[in-house]
Amino acid sequence: MAPLLINRDGVSIVVQSREHLPPHIHASSGEDEALINIRTGEIFAGSIDAKKLRIVREWLDEDGCRALVEENFYELNPGLRPKKGTREQAAKKTTAKKKRKQKGGKSNEK
Repeated sequence: MAPLLINRDGVSIVVQSREHLPPHIHASSGEDEALINIRTGEIFAGSIDAKKLRIVREWLDEDGCRALVEENFYELNPGLRPKKGTREQAAKKTTAKKKRKQKGGKSNEK
């Protein structure tokens, strides 16, 4: 059984183990179920009533909720967690490439 995070206004929101990316929650109401990206709040599989989706998005937007839910997702799915520093390393590489291009462009102008 998946951990129930919340049941609000008839919408059950859970995070499951043995999952896949992107980090997401399962929101269900009655017969409807949708997989919702934690970071964007967008449905990427299934469907749910627009009013129920709004309830999920409002809940995700509550102070600190989105980060806690994403952390919960990675605790249940540790093999999917990005390696520490991955984003920072990618940003540094991009910055370094831009600097090299700029230096290369300046030396060509002389």
